[in-house]
Amino acid sequence: MINQYRGLAIAILITSCIIIVGMGHGAVPVIFAEVAFPIAKTLKFSLTLTNNDEDSIAAGALFLLIGQLLLFISTHKLKLIMRLVALVMMWIGFFYLVHNIFTNGGSAFTFATGSPFLFLSVALFSFDVRQYWLQNKTDIEQE
Repeated sequence: MINQYRGLAIAILITSCIIIVGMGHGAVPVIFAEVAFPIAKTLKFSLTLTNNDEDSIAAGALFLLIGQLLLFISTHKLKLIMRLVALVMMWIGFFYLVHNIFTNGGSAFTFATGSPFLFLSVALFSFDVRQYWLQNKTDIEQE
């Protein structure tokens, strides 16, 4: 990974940790939901998208955590495909957190606090896809 992409990946990791989600009668950064997921008994884990945001927080936090771990590993291993999979996993987690954006004010707030993550991750994804496409194009031209 080129140094400018490594900085972008670290910025994505930081912004994905500070996405604010509503839990109960309060709001916490998503990193607390990721840490509390194994020990919290009140978080229901469900992969179905329900109208209740609190049921999908655990699934969203799990997808975000898996994506963050993959992205962190890919910054050291320099694996392009792993970075792309990590971003897709993080997008799935973010979608689980904001799927009720038009019917729930809490989801709209989560989307607003997660928009820096979304913009940065789309930028890294487009850079990586462009790099992958150019790499394959130069490999074909050399043959």
